[in-house]
Amino acid sequence: MAYTIESYRVTILDRVFTRADGFTTNQTAIIELYNAKGALIATLHLAVPEMSDIYERITRNEPINIDSCYIKGFSSLACKRYLQVDKSQPLPLKSFSAVGSFFDSPIAIDFSMLLVDDSFVIEESYLVSELIDFHQSLYQGVFKLTNSFLRTARLNFSQVRFSGKGVSFKNTVMDDGAKDFQDSNFENDEVIFTNVDFGNGDVSFINVLFNNADVDFRVSRFGKGKVDFHYARFGSGGVSFERVDFGSGRVDFRAAEFGSGRTSFNRSTFHDCEINFEGAETTEGKLNFKRAHFGQSNLIFDLYQGQQSDLIFERSSFNADVSFSGAQIKRLVFDECQFNSTVNLHVKNCKELSLAGCTIRDIMDFYTHADPPLLEQLNLSGVRLLGQLYLDWHVNGVKSLIYNQTSTSIKEKSEQFRILKENFNSLGRYDEEDAAYVEFKRCELRASVINMGNTGFIGRLGRHLFYGSKKLLFDYMGLFATSPQRVLVSILSIYFIYSQVYLLIMITGVGHIVASSPSGESLGLIARAFYFSVVTFFTIGYGDFAPYGVARIVAGTEGFMGVFLMAYFTVAFVRKILR
Repeated sequence: MAYTIESYRVTILDRVFTRADGFTTNQTAIIELYNAKGALIATLHLAVPEMSDIYERITRNEPINIDSCYIKGFSSLACKRYLQVDKSQPLPLKSFSAVGSFFDSPIAIDFSMLLVDDSFVIEESYLVSELIDFHQSLYQGVFKLTNSFLRTARLNFSQVRFSGKGVSFKNTVMDDGAKDFQDSNFENDEVIFTNVDFGNGDVSFINVLFNNADVDFRVSRFGKGKVDFHYARFGSGGVSFERVDFGSGRVDFRAAEFGSGRTSFNRSTFHDCEINFEGAETTEGKLNFKRAHFGQSNLIFDLYQGQQSDLIFERSSFNADVSFSGAQIKRLVFDECQFNSTVNLHVKNCKELSLAGCTIRDIMDFYTHADPPLLEQLNLSGVRLLGQLYLDWHVNGVKSLIYNQTSTSIKEKSEQFRILKENFNSLGRYDEEDAAYVEFKRCELRASVINMGNTGFIGRLGRHLFYGSKKLLFDYMGLFATSPQRVLVSILSIYFIYSQVYLLIMITGVGHIVASSPSGESLGLIARAFYFSVVTFFTIGYGDFAPYGVARIVAGTEGFMGVFLMAYFTVAFVRKILR
């Protein structure tokens, strides 16, 4: 593998060099490589071929093998001039091999406008020049630029077409300077940038077509420049940016198309910069950010198009603002993530939005204005809410968002309503707090019944009676003390029912309401039933009427209901007034 070098020294000797395969040159190059401290790290002994011999072999359409050679100023343009070929025409090249070689030029190393039929291999080599140019070349076989060191102010791979089986830049170190792959076209099965060090300087993959290739950037490193994949298009192959260090420059994936393959940014590191996926598109598949580190980076997914795809963040921390405004996503999942800043989740539509296990320390905005997001499910299971959620109970249809969940238990739904209840309380939105509290208590009640288990017919009957009585008393009659109006209606309804029961008792003769004073004798059955019911319900107890028979039992239950409902009304009324 080539060393990373700071400087070098070339000495040309008039001494014959014979390569292992018998290739011979009249001169030998001794190249001394030095590190940043000026220490000698390696010495290379290489052949020095004549450039005219290389150009002659190109015109005879012979394979070019310059392994273990020192090449001074290779240039496709110079080759065209030597061969008297129009410089605007591609230069045909059968195959090219440079393994363990050293390319050196003060101006440019020029591989532009080549038409390579077979393989093109540069491996374990050094390329040092102001410009390394592959512009507008066509590689129809395997392309390799691997395990090499490139020092240049500009590396130009713009408008290059790769149509062979594979492309590899594996383990190559690119020193400081701009790297331009703009408008290139990869028509391969595999594109490998594994463990590539892009150094400092801007790196551009603008408008690059990766087609259906498997694209691998694993363990690559970017420096201080901008990393730009603006308008890049991926196809059905897998795309991996796992454990990539994106450096401290801006990371731009605006309007990139990720196709239908799985795209992974797992364990990638983004430093203090802007990460922009605005208008990016994923037709199918998944876009994963498992354990990604975002530093102080602003993350932008505005107008993201992923109606049939999943966008998943797992165990990641967000320390700067995050925005998904106007995004369209099938599933947006945050699993055990931590949000330390403002998050805009005002998506356009999303079937499932999950924040399970997340910690929210600042503002998370689901809806504040304009058109509400079209959500089907909102999962807040296990959320630790230290900040605030901005959403509207009615406009967002929060009740349906929770109940539509298919992967959570009734107990987990109960916990989510509790979180929302506390959130609305902190925001001073008490009507929405009451609505969330009612659903919390309903789910809690159902969960308590479910947890009783199956204990036979008697147990099941008791369980249902227990659930039914609590449902009637606490829910139907007063919405768990959140609605004094509901309690008042219940009071009037219970009073009317008991009055009818007393009337029925007296008509059937199983009991009677007896007057204890002469004035009571003048009241008919209906008036007597309604009068006795009201004094019993409100525990007034004038003593002018007394129950006999079954009416005594009924009067006892009505007295209890009266005390209970009056207390219930007082609690609900005071709760409303105090807030």
